Amino acid sequence: MILSNLPGISLSKCIVYFHDGNSRTFYSLDKTHKRAKPNQALGIRRLEKMLNVRFKGLWETAIIYENQPKGKEIAKYKNGVRLF
Repeated sequence: MILSNLPGISLSKCIVYFHDGNSRTFYSLDKTHKRAKPNQALGIRRLEKMLNVRFKGLWETAIIYENQPKGKEIAKYKNGVRLF
């Protein structure tokens, strides 16, 4: 799975807190191809897949936000379980 390294074009971001004490921010990839219209639901599904497949068992808490200044919280996960 390829995640965007360009925070300005992503509609969502995910902050992941790992068991080893580190944290990282990942930005969603919201397009299916270069000219496609961005789809936030697609980006969120891809972030969730990253958490549940690529980093399974390695993280403690993950929070998905809108990628805007003061963006609202979209989803929160604790130990692999979605809280809301």
